[in-house]
Amino acid sequence: MSRALLMIHGVGCGGDVWDTMRPIFEGAGFECEAPTIFPNLRTLEDPPERLGTRKLSDYVEEMSDQAKAMMTNGKRPAVIGHSMGGLIAQTLAERGLVSAAIFLTPASPAGCTVTDLRVVRTFWSVVSLGEKKLPGRAVKVGRRGFSWGVLNAVPRPRHADIYKAARYDSGQVYIDLLKPPTVEAGRVRVPTLTIGAGKDRATVVKAVRKLAAKYGAAAYPGDYLEYPDNAHWIVDEPGTDIVTADLVTWLNRKMPA
Repeated sequence: MSRALLMIHGVGCGGDVWDTMRPIFEGAGFECEAPTIFPNLRTLEDPPERLGTRKLSDYVEEMSDQAKAMMTNGKRPAVIGHSMGGLIAQTLAERGLVSAAIFLTPASPAGCTVTDLRVVRTFWSVVSLGEKKLPGRAVKVGRRGFSWGVLNAVPRPRHADIYKAARYDSGQVYIDLLKPPTVEAGRVRVPTLTIGAGKDRATVVKAVRKLAAKYGAAAYPGDYLEYPDNAHWIVDEPGTDIVTADLVTWLNRKMPA
C-alpha cells in the first residue's frame, strides 16, 4: 500500500522545486503531492495586488487543508517541508495533521532564530524595503541574493534557469518569517527529522542545530542529520541524491509500508 507524502516548498518557490527528489520518493512507494501555495497569486511576474494581503498563517491554513484532504481511512500523510515549508511542516506536526515530518533546512519558529549577516545579504532586496514598506506589497528575492545565498552549492551555469522559476511572495510573509510564530514541541507527538546543511546561507546551520535540539526534547524525540557540503538548495544540488536516499531510509523506518 502506498504512503502519502505532502511536500511543501519554501518562500519564493513553487511545487516544482521537488522535481528532483519527488521521483525517488515515488519509487520508494510514496504517493506525493507537491502543491504550489496560492499559485494564482504567487506568480512569476506581475503578481496581483491582493497577494500583499496574505500572511504566513494563510499559507499554513492552505497546507493544513491539503494535509486533511490527503488523509485516507484515518491515515495521515507524512510531510516534508523545505525552508519556509519546513516551518509550515512544524505547525502541521504540532496540529497532529501528519504521521511523520521532515524539516529540510527549515525556517525557525520563535525561540530558535539566530542573528547572521549572511541571511541579511541573501534577502537584502526584500529586507531593505523595511517593515514599514513590506505589508501590502508583493516582493521577490533579488537575483544576486538568490544566487549568493541560496544557490551557492549549485554549479553557476544553472543559476539563471533556476531563478526563472522564482515566484513573488507577500511582503507580510517575510515579516512573519522575521518574527515567526511559536511551535510547541510538547505537542509534537510524531517522528521528526531535522536536516541541516553546513554551507547554508539562508537558514544557517547554527539555527537549524538549535531547532534540532528543540525537537530532540519533544514528546517524541526527533532526529537530526547534517550535510557539511550542502547548502540551502539541498532540494536540487550536488549530493541531493544521497540526502534523498537517507530521507527515504528514515521514512521507511518510521512509517513502514
